Amino acid sequence: MRRANFLAGGEAGQSAEIVISAFPGDVGGQLANINRWRGQIGMGSISEKQAADLTRSFELNGATVTMVDVTSDKPTAGKAHPQRMIVATIPHNGDSWFFKITGDAPFVAAQEATFLAYVKSVKF
Repeated sequence: MRRANFLAGGEAGQSAEIVISAFPGDVGGQLANINRWRGQIGMGSISEKQAADLTRSFELNGATVTMVDVTSDKPTAGKAHPQRMIVATIPHNGDSWFFKITGDAPFVAAQEATFLAYVKSVKF
């Protein structure tokens, strides 16, 4: 399921992890995925209506890419900064491909444009 994993480091010990994974189907649907990701950075579950405010979409090579962007309100245990996660979901041949960057919110913000350019370069 996990296709690639990268670690990136920045100033003052800030870091992020980039993970690429693929799962069959929609893995429980968008709301379940968003709530799972929120839980991974210490946040609670939200409703379908609230989740809609966290997403944006764009077309890429004939597929609709859905982007989700969440940031915790406070640092999780052992972290100096709140955590941020940006996930791009790309459907391909019945699978859901996830491109996810997770890490210290200031560092993820600094890497957002580079991450998005990477996602936009994806070709199957």
